[in-house]
Amino acid sequence: MKTVITYKEISDFVEKQYKIRPMLNTVDLQTVEVSYKPGTFIPAIVIKLRIDEVIDDVVHLSYECGKGASFVITGAVAYLEQKIPKGIEVNTADKRIAVYLQQIKELEKAMKYVALNKVSFEDNSINLALMII
Repeated sequence: MKTVITYKEISDFVEKQYKIRPMLNTVDLQTVEVSYKPGTFIPAIVIKLRIDEVIDDVVHLSYECGKGASFVITGAVAYLEQKIPKGIEVNTADKRIAVYLQQIKELEKAMKYVALNKVSFEDNSINLALMII
């Protein structure tokens, strides 16, 4: 089974929840560039997010960014540590993220019925290959 989540859907959700609108652009099948411009005279924050592997119910990601963005991410993760949903671990020292799908409250029920096989980025979307279990 294939599920598609458009970049517009993601940007709309983030804007509604956090009052910022990220831009997403596909680099290749495993990498997406996420950028946000906080103000007119402030340079954009750009992060390349890469899917390293999907094992069982865990998605392993890594990210690349400049020093400024790295400081912002490290500070935000430290400040928002209690608000990061259960099931998402961010290691800012190694620039790695682990997403434990079965531990995320909004995905718990769905993950009882489907398993994630593959995640890829295409033109304007994230594509998920799911298997019914």
